[in-house]
Amino acid sequence: MSISRLILLGIACSLLALAFIDAFAITPNLIFWHLLAIHDLPAAWLMVGMLAFGYWFGARRSGDGSSVEQLLLALDRQRYVVALVLWVALCAGTVWIYQNQPLSMDEYAAVFQAKVFAAGAMHGQFPPDLLDYLVPPRFQNQFLMINRNTGAVFSAYWPGFALLLSPFVWLGIPWACNPTLVVASFLLIGRIARDLIASPLAAGWALLFALASPAFVANGITYYSMPAHLLFNLAFAWLLLAPSPLRLFLAGLVGGFALSLHNPFPHAVFAMPWIVWLATRRGQRLRNMVFLFAGYLPTVLLMVAGWSLWQQQILHAGAQATALAQVVNNVPPTMVERAHGLLRGFTRVFSWPDVFIVFDRLGGLAKLWLWASPLLLLLAWWGGRDEKQPGLRLLGASALLTFIAYFAVPFDQGHGWGYRYFHSAWGVLPVLAALGTIKLAAVEGPRALRQAALLTLLSLVAANGLRFVQMGDFMSAHLAQLPPRPGTERTIVLHNGWGYYALDLIQNDPWLRGDEIILLSRTTADAEKIRKHFPSARKMSANSYGISMVDAGGGQ
Repeated sequence: MSISRLILLGIACSLLALAFIDAFAITPNLIFWHLLAIHDLPAAWLMVGMLAFGYWFGARRSGDGSSVEQLLLALDRQRYVVALVLWVALCAGTVWIYQNQPLSMDEYAAVFQAKVFAAGAMHGQFPPDLLDYLVPPRFQNQFLMINRNTGAVFSAYWPGFALLLSPFVWLGIPWACNPTLVVASFLLIGRIARDLIASPLAAGWALLFALASPAFVANGITYYSMPAHLLFNLAFAWLLLAPSPLRLFLAGLVGGFALSLHNPFPHAVFAMPWIVWLATRRGQRLRNMVFLFAGYLPTVLLMVAGWSLWQQQILHAGAQATALAQVVNNVPPTMVERAHGLLRGFTRVFSWPDVFIVFDRLGGLAKLWLWASPLLLLLAWWGGRDEKQPGLRLLGASALLTFIAYFAVPFDQGHGWGYRYFHSAWGVLPVLAALGTIKLAAVEGPRALRQAALLTLLSLVAANGLRFVQMGDFMSAHLAQLPPRPGTERTIVLHNGWGYYALDLIQNDPWLRGDEIILLSRTTADAEKIRKHFPSARKMSANSYGISMVDAGGGQ
């Protein structure tokens, strides 16, 4: 396989993705397919253009490749400087491009819980009679758990990512959390490539591929938990490359925390090949399992089992049955019954894939291709094929298992930038692609270096630029679905819920602190009931999405 043939194959893959999106992404009421149509279709044309230019350039230029080698070595040498620049850029992007706003309920739930933790509490508190206005009914016990008797509100997800975010919230810089996680992943990708690949250019290639891939960079300006999943899975794998007792224990600690980040599935499927490998190593099976699970145990007991049982206890307070805390004849369930209900609730989300899920996963594959540096997936495949080194084989197995496992999940990913169902294993791709590029260059010489570097640098500027523009435009259009609000006084917003995924705009502080409260109000009776809580509020502005009121009294 030559680099030119790989580019032609890449053009064919891009055209297939383009044709798939053009044919099937016609359902604007589903955000996953809508984003495929409005964002990924232009990106497919850009990918075709970059690959065509790379093919033309490689056929007409010559050189010894020394400039590419110098670039890669310099990138590895100056990786901390590059990481600092990346961190500053991502922080700025979170504030000005993403407008420091959780877009989806997945993001809002984490930010909500982080604010709770930053205040030294475990749950927020809403007036019980306003719960349906502060948390849209369709989101209750899906993204935010509520107790209708006490008004307790907390995230439906496990608490790991919210805990990571909470110190940044406490410091008043929540926008710095995901940039920090992405930068740590950036450095760890280079370290893993340096440890596994016997070439001085390996780390440089892996770092360059990461920087040139919008899926990796752009998620750093969001409030999704996916950068945390990526970082903790990379750390887990790196620790197990040389499985001493200490590193096994630390890997277990990291893995246990990874299980609690959002839900356990992303880490569980990523870790499975590594655990099987450790359990089958002759002469070391018992030692491996003892130290690894000794690390897993405390975080699993505290962050997974403990959190889940606490959830049920809070939801049960007031003797109201909920989806997670069943009460029969007013008798609270036992601890065993609660644990069994928790396990049953987790396993019942899986199902055999139907034709709709197959199409969703094909759409995810298209996103995986189009949100990556050109040829990244093909170079990763070339690097991993026939590889005998255990670390590289295990990385490839984790990535493949992650992709396949989500066929058993009967949902598309909804909102998200790139294919976020795969993002927990995304860090594998730059490492294997670095190996693939080195293998090609060993056969083909400097030409492969030049063409691969050109394509990657083009993507670094053009693909990242396109994605940031798309994300900024989408966020601006999303936030425009609010009535005009005065900027200096406490504002009560009554939103009617109409608009494109406008219910996601109903986001509030866990104790209704701050300068703005947004409530769902679709009828005159709703508005009158809400106004009783804010008697001093007066109407200031209105549009087709609702009204804004200034609350001169500043409270209920």
